[in-house]
Amino acid sequence: MQTDAVSQGMSAGSPQQAMADFLVHLGAELQVSRHTVAAYRNDLERLLRAEKSLPGREQIDRHLGKLLHSHAPASVARAAAAIRGFYRFLHAEGEVDGDVTEGLLGPKLEQKLPKALTRRNIAKLLDREPSTDLSVRDLAILHVLYATGCRVSEVLGLRTTSIIEEHRLVRAFGKGNKERLVPIADSALAWVERYRTAVRPKLRTRALRDPGDVLFLSRTGRPLDRVRIYQIVKQAANEAGLTMACSPHALRHSFATHLVAGGADLRSVQEMLGHASLQTTQVYTHVDHERLRSMHQKLHPRG
Repeated sequence: MQTDAVSQGMSAGSPQQAMADFLVHLGAELQVSRHTVAAYRNDLERLLRAEKSLPGREQIDRHLGKLLHSHAPASVARAAAAIRGFYRFLHAEGEVDGDVTEGLLGPKLEQKLPKALTRRNIAKLLDREPSTDLSVRDLAILHVLYATGCRVSEVLGLRTTSIIEEHRLVRAFGKGNKERLVPIADSALAWVERYRTAVRPKLRTRALRDPGDVLFLSRTGRPLDRVRIYQIVKQAANEAGLTMACSPHALRHSFATHLVAGGADLRSVQEMLGHASLQTTQVYTHVDHERLRSMHQKLHPRG
């Protein structure tokens, strides 16, 4: 059954928590209006109320069918858009193996993967000299996001002991608290170490409560939250003069895109991204197609 397929593909964590992550994604990353976020919250709460696992396609179709008897067509279309956007987000994040809402009527929030930043734009974003302690922290976060492809939740979960410096690895805990080791570049490692030794101790002294060994702290010594990470990336993009949309997920997408373009095999990229299924990683094969097409046009006599 579809319901079983969804629940098996989903890692540990309630549908309600997944919905909360999606709503943050809408408001903080996509800059959707608060009224739309509130409407989507109502639509999704109606679907997920008391559910312990994600509904499958049959359940979703029945749910929308019932709504047609009591709600205006426009309201049902909006509910379908909310559900479609929610499941698409989960699939892009590797939370589920497949998107059971493919082709669902009313996909108003058909969000494609963010475009990968060019290497030149990545350089503009990262190759800057910080002027304050907090800008050292922010650069360390940006380097980690691009160098490891970690999700926002994984960066927030990093501890001071998560960086295995002698092996140039980061210990990240992904969906379902599943641990993986991800290589980290020397430049990123240097920024993390600079932050950890020169900045973090100062921030920790400002904390009213001991933050423990959480790596990235706020100006008041508290652990950072998802919204603040989105704000850090957006502010850095503005300061670097980037005109394209830039978000933590765009940096994760750029990490994978640049690896595949450089010749990395999909299995290795899957492992580094923490995808449960290779199907989720296969979206990056389009990079090879574009590179081959460009090469053909440049080199073939009749290209």
